Amino acid sequence: MRRFALAAVLAAAACGSEPVAPPPPPAGPPGAALHAGSGAAATIAPKGGLVEGAALRPHKEEAVVECPAIIADNADDDARLSALLDAGNAQLDVAAYAAAWTCADRAADLAPQSVEAHHIRAAALAALGRDSEAQMAYALALALDPDDPETLRAVADFYVNGKGEHGRDAVRLGLELAQRGSRRAAARRHRAPTLAADLALLEAQALDDLGRSDEALIRVDAALRLAPGRADALHEKGVALFDLSRFTEAKAVLTKAVALQPEDAYTHQMLGLALEGLGEQPAADAELARAIQLAPGELTVPVTISPADFQAEVDGVIASLPAARRAHVLASKVEIADLPLAADLAAVTPPFPPTILGLYRGPVGRGAGAAPEAGDEPTSIVLYRKNLARAVKSRTELSEQIRDTLLHEIGHLEGLDEDDLRRRGME
Repeated sequence: MRRFALAAVLAAAACGSEPVAPPPPPAGPPGAALHAGSGAAATIAPKGGLVEGAALRPHKEEAVVECPAIIADNADDDARLSALLDAGNAQLDVAAYAAAWTCADRAADLAPQSVEAHHIRAAALAALGRDSEAQMAYALALALDPDDPETLRAVADFYVNGKGEHGRDAVRLGLELAQRGSRRAAARRHRAPTLAADLALLEAQALDDLGRSDEALIRVDAALRLAPGRADALHEKGVALFDLSRFTEAKAVLTKAVALQPEDAYTHQMLGLALEGLGEQPAADAELARAIQLAPGELTVPVTISPADFQAEVDGVIASLPAARRAHVLASKVEIADLPLAADLAAVTPPFPPTILGLYRGPVGRGAGAAPEAGDEPTSIVLYRKNLARAVKSRTELSEQIRDTLLHEIGHLEGLDEDDLRRRGME
């Protein structure tokens, strides 16, 4: 099930440091021999001798999980291809991704124009975390058949729901591919309701991620008309309703989704947030705790600090600013609140989602130092303590997120809009 979009940063550190290879020696005479004894490191010396202590590039040989396809020795190419593709799909179904990749890769060697082979290769590579290779395999499948709805569905899912950090442009690309797939599926003489529902749901997921929850609700309702009672579509409808601050409706839909998939952590999480929006805090706490219990490696207990410590973090960021910039910020009100007010969320259309980390109240996009205009409200910045605590996994991350959110809102105070901030890497 697709996860709820709270920021999570995973970092991996390598032990030790990688040795730096020395520059290559001058080329030896014709016929110079290369030799390395057991465990010895050596390179070719100018006269064919060995240079002690120089490191050879390590030989790389990857383990391969063989494809379990059973193919007769006298099978022709069509039969071999069919067996490999069938085996690849079967291995995907049982989450044996390494074997699925081998089957599909052998199929692609046998039939380089096979869309299905590249499709299976891409799905397996994505599941193995080899995103750059998966992206290329999906690109090959699309190049071979750019209008195939099944391929469009798979590639859209990769960009919308992939495990890697794809970013806003990737979600936009996923949306475009899903929309194209929906048009192609609708144009077919023989309709495929499940395929059409998948594509409509992908559109809704992308639209939710892009902050277009009003449009997302339309597309997820289309998916539910095609596949009534589908749990993942009910989950996504709950997300859209929650983002639109329609908490009572979100609670009803998410309660149905939880009944259908009681082990899905993210549906429990969304239900907990909807209940919190309704002021039903004990029930909300129970659902949020259940979500963490179901996915302890992905969801964590909020990193909460006292209001005084939170204020100290904010004061520290402001104190670090250059004098002129600091004076500009201090001329506005900087507030701390647990959660957003309904009026603040409804200040734009569609409304801000209730999970926003901070908010700037005032005119945006006029440039730094622009004079106030008649009717302008007093400028202020507010940071949301509970939302920030849920967006991170450690105390260090919390300090970083408070700083980044505050500087983002200060950017608005200084006249920058969202696109300006995105260009500065301050989304």
